[in-house]
Amino acid sequence: MLRPNTKLLGLLLQAFFVPYLQGGESQTVFIPEPSADRWMYPANSTPGTRPQASTFSALPSSEGVDDRFGQFLIGFDTAAAGIPAGMGAANYDISSIVLTASISQDRLFLYDPTPDDWSTYGPFALQDEDAGRPLELHGVGFRNDFNAISFSENSLFGGAGISERNAFTAGFDAVGVIRDVSNNVTEGFDPLPWATGQIDTVETGQAVPVDTVVRFTIDLTIPGVANHLREGLNSGYVWLALSSLHPAIQQGGGFVAYYAKEDPVHQLFGDAAPTLGVSYSLASAVPVPEFTSFLRNADGLVSIEFLGLPGFSYVMEASPDLTIDSWKSVGTYSSTTPTTFNWQEASPAGKRFFRISRTADTQ
Repeated sequence: MLRPNTKLLGLLLQAFFVPYLQGGESQTVFIPEPSADRWMYPANSTPGTRPQASTFSALPSSEGVDDRFGQFLIGFDTAAAGIPAGMGAANYDISSIVLTASISQDRLFLYDPTPDDWSTYGPFALQDEDAGRPLELHGVGFRNDFNAISFSENSLFGGAGISERNAFTAGFDAVGVIRDVSNNVTEGFDPLPWATGQIDTVETGQAVPVDTVVRFTIDLTIPGVANHLREGLNSGYVWLALSSLHPAIQQGGGFVAYYAKEDPVHQLFGDAAPTLGVSYSLASAVPVPEFTSFLRNADGLVSIEFLGLPGFSYVMEASPDLTIDSWKSVGTYSSTTPTTFNWQEASPAGKRFFRISRTADTQ
């Protein structure tokens, strides 16, 4: 709360802070389209702008490329959507995260709502007991100095060989250690998908028609998944990957195709691109900083004190006339503990205006 002091005539302090959120209050945010989506396939000549993304496998023999050859990576700017970033990963209590995606081509594959064992794929595959192959959702991992913030939908793919792509379908093993699951059949392990696609309008084993909506409800009990998503919300950006092991051949096969945000159907009607729904609460209250004093002391110094919180950086700016281009930084502040910062300068001869901005530190 600002406490004006009559001794500081001519001083204006403007503060811009994220809203106060009371701990325990449930919030639900719906994001109607991704901030970024990318068909992660080495021969994709239009990264970030292709209207559709397909998922398929190079199996039964991968021949020097990833088993999950075509992957669909989807990024959501959760901070821009209204979920405050920088509150500390442990403070996000996620109750559910649901992604939806719509099928963009007609009846290319059969609906299978259940995971298939890795041993039912590959050149020496055991018999799969049900028709079709599942649609899987995982997280996204990064290599070669990329991360969730620096990777964009038009970033470099990376190498075209096994486990060389810069961003990849990622999962966790049974004890919560993250790993690349792009080659789970070749390497002989089940990928533990975070969600398996569910369809309300198609019977199991039937061909899936165009415009079918697939729902992926993330299993937050899988070791590592909830923590990974909390870290994403804390950073302000969440990446998810759709992939599958449907067999495909050149220009054909039983692959899966999804609408991307660039598809004309979505551009015209606005309901075809992937969506994300997040229900969460903050486990503890995160208070807005208090300004503690605004003083002019006996030595003629103007002094402004304010409480700063860990995880944020603060910038004090000054202006003689409030015009847009006149603001200049006069101090920057950050701390690993709650700290009272003090800024001082000689009392100005004329008017002097001040403002403070706060931003969450990147983690």
